[in-house]
Amino acid sequence: MSCVNAAPTFRLLDAWVGWDRAAGQGLTGFDEPAGVRLAPLLPEGADPAALLAWLPPPRLARGGRPRTWWLASDERPARLLRRNPCTGAWEPLWSPPCDPGLLVEAVAVAVRGRHLAVADRGAGRVWVWSGSGGRLAAAIPVSRPVAVAFTSWGELLVAAEETSGVLRFGPGGDPRGAIPLLAGAGEVERLAAGRDCAIWLVTRRAGGVLDLWRATRQEPVFRPAAVAGLAASLSPTGLVAASDLGFCLSEPGPGGVPAIHCFTWRGCPVTEGEVEPSAPPALERRGQLLTLPIDSGIARCRWHRVRIDADLPSGTSLEVKVAASEAPDPPDQGDPGREGEWSQFPAGLPHPQDWQRAPGVVDVLVRQPPGRYLFLCLRLLGDGRATPVVRRVRLDFPRVTSLELLPSVYREDPRAEDFTERFLSLFDASIEDLDGLIDRFPALLDGAGVDERVLPWLGSFLDVAFEASWPVERRRAILQAVPRLYRLRGTAEGLAQAVELVFGVRPAIQELAAERRWGAVGRDGRLGAVRLFGRARSRFRLGASALSAAPLVAHGDPDRDPLASGAHRFRVLMPAGAASTAEGRARLERLVESQKPAHTLATVRVGGRGLVLGTGTAVGIDTALGPLAAPVLGAAGNVRLGRASVLWAGPRGPRSGFTVGAAIVGIQTLSE
Repeated sequence: MSCVNAAPTFRLLDAWVGWDRAAGQGLTGFDEPAGVRLAPLLPEGADPAALLAWLPPPRLARGGRPRTWWLASDERPARLLRRNPCTGAWEPLWSPPCDPGLLVEAVAVAVRGRHLAVADRGAGRVWVWSGSGGRLAAAIPVSRPVAVAFTSWGELLVAAEETSGVLRFGPGGDPRGAIPLLAGAGEVERLAAGRDCAIWLVTRRAGGVLDLWRATRQEPVFRPAAVAGLAASLSPTGLVAASDLGFCLSEPGPGGVPAIHCFTWRGCPVTEGEVEPSAPPALERRGQLLTLPIDSGIARCRWHRVRIDADLPSGTSLEVKVAASEAPDPPDQGDPGREGEWSQFPAGLPHPQDWQRAPGVVDVLVRQPPGRYLFLCLRLLGDGRATPVVRRVRLDFPRVTSLELLPSVYREDPRAEDFTERFLSLFDASIEDLDGLIDRFPALLDGAGVDERVLPWLGSFLDVAFEASWPVERRRAILQAVPRLYRLRGTAEGLAQAVELVFGVRPAIQELAAERRWGAVGRDGRLGAVRLFGRARSRFRLGASALSAAPLVAHGDPDRDPLASGAHRFRVLMPAGAASTAEGRARLERLVESQKPAHTLATVRVGGRGLVLGTGTAVGIDTALGPLAAPVLGAAGNVRLGRASVLWAGPRGPRSGFTVGAAIVGIQTLSE
């Protein structure tokens, strides 16, 4: 109801205000902001498509390097395949000479770091390798395993067909007990461990119904869980379809545009249409909502309009019925038998002939006799796969049209008055919608609260082009920071903030002109190394320079060389991991080019390749501290002592570690 001091002029029905429900059959979502919709035939089952977005099938696992997938093929004998992140092709983990030949019937794979686990139902084992398949670490005997998962606290979880729970093992295969599962839960379908120490399990009951269970490290007991909780625990898989034939992955393509790639369970590419997406749960085909009498507070009120905020997918429809009454409890004269296909639903209190029906519309002009109370009936129809969604219903009263602004002569004839009111209400509805859009227009400029589909349009006003791969949160943060960035545009601080917003790390910016040593005095000045004033020796001058002692430069004034050295040039230094790929570096260069002054020249450098001592070092930005390789004396690796070598005593010597600037000779022989 309107929250003003004046008399109410409308009533709302939604999840926040309430639906004033008298009866609701075949519907769900009355307490959800998403809206009322047709209920699933099996309400306790989980949506397979929603599970696929967070829990991959047991044969698939993502781990190791970014965009790297692992696949346990359905061949016999089975092969373990790894997807090349550069080419996108599936390649065998072991070449034929190096294949250990242990796999018989692999049904599940799990990866964490450089540890790899494969459930082999044919061999009755769970094989665990370290070093990404380089060394066999454990062979755990498990009868008919179906799913495996690594946890963040160093355990391996295994689900098997003949157990009533999930088995726990240590890194070396030592058993650590089991996590029980309720009796009758069904067969285990998938298993995963989240970053919040949660363990997720999917089971399949008779009829193909999927159930989701959750346990934690602190409370190792599986309990029913909702799909909505997966987002806070697991990363999205990018899987859009999975069937007996294969699966489909959605990945960022060229320019960040998502591209879908489909493969069989043996790693062979197939077209997208061959892999059918997971079928959603079957839905009710009909649902009805009957409201309680809605009180206007006005005797003999002439109700005006019913407006419905709803989505009607293909194959669905919506029907609205209203009836007005002066009494809140009119006599029940309904005859359900006259409703045909709706005979199983209650007809409501007013007589069926007193209801005004409006099928297929979401904006209804109420044509009922005056009455203080209004009864509303919503009927939702679907095809068993799609459903209408009703988010809100607004009831306007009393009737007010543009006829109130016309001379009274248009009200002399009751029939003409009724026609004129109904005719003008069409234009009033359009004008009111336009007025509402104008009133709400300032909300479209709020980057924090506007719908995510409006963000590119809003960015076009501010001359901001979004990358297709940017998440919604980053786009909102950029829009909120645009006013501040425009004030700082062209400065080192503005460029650093722009890069930090896009890449999540703050770069170091070196202005080369500030680092030149010309005219340096004080702490940085050195006699013989810096020229204060005088003739230039770095360029050739006829009659003043020694022949062959300086390069020939045919442009500019030599007296301005010290001033021009490093002018209008700067470096952008990024730490390792940020923009390390070719695509990320290209995005960084485009961003720097768009934010820097036009007359400047920028150089982008991404660190992480080692430490170089000197004036160009930015510790923490372009350095990676780590151990040095042992020096090798001889023709294969000659070392120039005192310049690029560090002599060390070795781990068994009296002094372990590295000694910079001091050589330790005679402690370790070449044979060691």
